[in-house]
Amino acid sequence: MKIKKISHFKCLLLAIVVLLSSGNVAFAKEKNSNVDFENQLINSYEELMEYAQSNNIPLDMSLETFLDEYKSSNYTKVSDYVKTYYNVLEVPPEYFDRRSGGGSKWYYNTGTSLPKQADYSSYKLLNNVRKGDVIYEANGGFGITGHAAIVEGKFYDSIQKQYYIRIIEAIDVGVVRSVLDDERLADKDTYIFHVKEATESNINNAVDFAKSQLGKGYSIDFAKDTSASEKDWYCSELVWAAYYNQGINIETKGSYNEPGITPRDIKNCSKLLIVPIK
Repeated sequence: MKIKKISHFKCLLLAIVVLLSSGNVAFAKEKNSNVDFENQLINSYEELMEYAQSNNIPLDMSLETFLDEYKSSNYTKVSDYVKTYYNVLEVPPEYFDRRSGGGSKWYYNTGTSLPKQADYSSYKLLNNVRKGDVIYEANGGFGITGHAAIVEGKFYDSIQKQYYIRIIEAIDVGVVRSVLDDERLADKDTYIFHVKEATESNINNAVDFAKSQLGKGYSIDFAKDTSASEKDWYCSELVWAAYYNQGINIETKGSYNEPGITPRDIKNCSKLLIVPIK
């Protein structure tokens, strides 16, 4: 009986050792899996940055932002997560000469004067567009899906002797004032929205925020910056931050689940009401 008891004890001890060993193996596998997973994310980040550089896209996203965006997303596969970035950064070839990067178009970066006669003959822009409205351009965006801007207001130019719509936007040369007229509307496939719940005070403060950022740089980093001391902006981030600082969030993930704040996120927000312009 004594020998039998010892055998049972040895069997129990052996079982415990095996159990602990298998637990360590499982832990080691899980740990290695996490390391592999993190390496996969880091490699994907590096490839994405190389893609942006080779396509002259001004992407200045930190590794920390890339990792944080993944953690806050619902993605379970790195490949699915990374694909959203390429979808956002891919600019169709036909848009390369029309994207919102300044270029030679007269209506970009005009400052506080009107360089030529603006055209308001075909659409009801002067009648229906107002201060604080959000602009979405489907055919815009410097390496990011679409383009967004905010209306500063309607101004009278004494040289051209006409009223015109002035906007604030972040383009490749930085945060600038530009002009919205029929020509730009047609060039960029433009949609204009009122922010439904914004009060007059909200609108004035949102525009003041955008004005305070004039002269700052342009950079796509997919972070959701809101501080007035931010050194640079991308187009939709600036418009979003202007209203976010007034307690109004005009972002929606919608069906796109895109990183950062994209123009398409803003366009699909239920807090926006489309402005009739025809």
